[in-house]
Amino acid sequence: MPTLLEKIKNNILPIYEQLLTNNSFSNVCTFCIQWGANFPVEKKKGILFVGKAVNGWISDKTDCKQLFDMNNPDRIFARHDQMKWVEDLFDNKDPNGYKTKRSAFWRVIKKVAKSNYSKEWYSHVAWSNLYKIAPWEGGNPNANLQNKQRKYCYELLKTEIETLSPEYVVLLTSGWEWPFLKYLNNWNEPTLLSSVKWGKYKTYLYNINGTNFIVSQHPQGKSEWNHKNAILKLMEESKIKCPVF
Repeated sequence: MPTLLEKIKNNILPIYEQLLTNNSFSNVCTFCIQWGANFPVEKKKGILFVGKAVNGWISDKTDCKQLFDMNNPDRIFARHDQMKWVEDLFDNKDPNGYKTKRSAFWRVIKKVAKSNYSKEWYSHVAWSNLYKIAPWEGGNPNANLQNKQRKYCYELLKTEIETLSPEYVVLLTSGWEWPFLKYLNNWNEPTLLSSVKWGKYKTYLYNINGTNFIVSQHPQGKSEWNHKNAILKLMEESKIKCPVF
């Protein structure tokens, strides 16, 4: 029986090989899903948080063998700290270092995760992004960069969900997720099950093939407590509308 690490690598590596060999990228970083050491491997457990893209991630190399080489300290796959780095850097004492608590994205994720897992929250969740290739120095991938990778990213997100089998996929993606949701639902619009309004924003609940999708905004510049409460409310509603047996 393959381990979770082996299953993830076996399932996603062929897609990354196609993505990186069928395109020519420069000045970019390549992202790979991260999952905590205690991510539940039972069917329909755990939370997968999804963002749009990430910058300056680990390495600017695009050699798939290097990026997935378990002996390479600059690999992007199954790094030794996985999600633990988010907590380790939350109050980073290095004045020149990155502090995750400065990120509204990570603050909201931590609030939601701690409400579900009181101890070592980071070890029970996973994190991915819609787009795996992004500019190294900053900013989201533009239309050209999105077009080059989109079909591979569709399949990668689908494979990540099928392999990890989370109970919830929380997309903090401000509308970028819509074509991905349609792809996951055989190019049909998913049925809206519920929504929560918080201020001028809304968070939505869908269920696709037995997985709950909570679709929301990027947290930057928004009420984080209201945002967290909206996500948690939809998690509770999903247990009634889409019970897992």
